[in-house]
Amino acid sequence: MKPELVDPVEWNELTDQLDEEFGEGVSKALLGERAPVTISRGDIKSFYLVPMEWIANLEEERKGFEIHSLGIRMGDLTKERFRLSLQILGPLAELTDRVLVVSRQGAESFTYSRSILKESVIKLDAHLKRGQRVIVLNKDGEVLGLAALSVDGNKLKRLARNRLVGKNLVDIGAYLRGA
Repeated sequence: MKPELVDPVEWNELTDQLDEEFGEGVSKALLGERAPVTISRGDIKSFYLVPMEWIANLEEERKGFEIHSLGIRMGDLTKERFRLSLQILGPLAELTDRVLVVSRQGAESFTYSRSILKESVIKLDAHLKRGQRVIVLNKDGEVLGLAALSVDGNKLKRLARNRLVGKNLVDIGAYLRGA
């Protein structure tokens, strides 16, 4: 498993997807002064952002060492589907308005792999659309995970308290559950 610089065409596809979902220029801001690299494991390709000064060291041959992780993990590409890592959600949340803020009770439920009901929603912008991925935050602004909206943001007020607003895609409780 040798880290490699990301193919420019593949990087453009990935950044286009991120910018479309989370806002124009988000991927460039995430990259900052870092370089994108990948590590392949069978059918899974993991993407990382590493400081530019690491690139020379990555190209050196390291006998007896395998690199499994480095820098900031962006996510994994499997069968042409990119899944964001929990590690990148914090920096991403600072760059986007695609967020869903939940109450203390909603946060606890979400971190046990449950979806989000209307009664626990504190904030959801009206411009967000059904099917869109959003970063889930607690009321203190801490990242809890990622959800897919089940309703347009402008229809939230019409929903009954027990109606589904967001489907849990990944949450920080996954570490504890071993998922």
